[in-house]
Amino acid sequence: MTGQTTSPNLGNIVNDDDRAIFLMDEISRAARRAFDERTQPMGLNRTQWRVLAQLIKDPSLNQSDIARQLELESATVGLAVTALCDQGYIIRRRDRSDGRAWQLDLTRKVEDILPELRSAADATHEKLWAGVSPAQKDALADVLAIMSANARGLLADA
Repeated sequence: MTGQTTSPNLGNIVNDDDRAIFLMDEISRAARRAFDERTQPMGLNRTQWRVLAQLIKDPSLNQSDIARQLELESATVGLAVTALCDQGYIIRRRDRSDGRAWQLDLTRKVEDILPELRSAADATHEKLWAGVSPAQKDALADVLAIMSANARGLLADA
């Protein structure tokens, strides 16, 4: 049979566990893109709002901590921090306990955009969670918490 190619039976390669992980990744990407579009008019890109979110959750983090938590290169976070400083959302200063690190402080200007950020998040969640009951959300959160702990274990084993 010249000119014909046969492909192996790949139907068994991707299983239900794989599909579930692919779906989680797809949902995460779509939610980030939607939120990005909603925050773009505020002048924030994805990395910038992620840096702000980390600082809002834990104001004690320094620039290196944020880079580690977001799993981004220091230079990438540094560019985002510089832009956020230029926009007046944060102040960067040398960390008193480690002169090599940058401590980041939120400014009062961040308070001005928090309602818009919350609105963007709420609009994203409304679409994302449409048709999902509170009980289903709770069950999913429980499963994801277990998987998140397991994932941290995977990284520790690697």
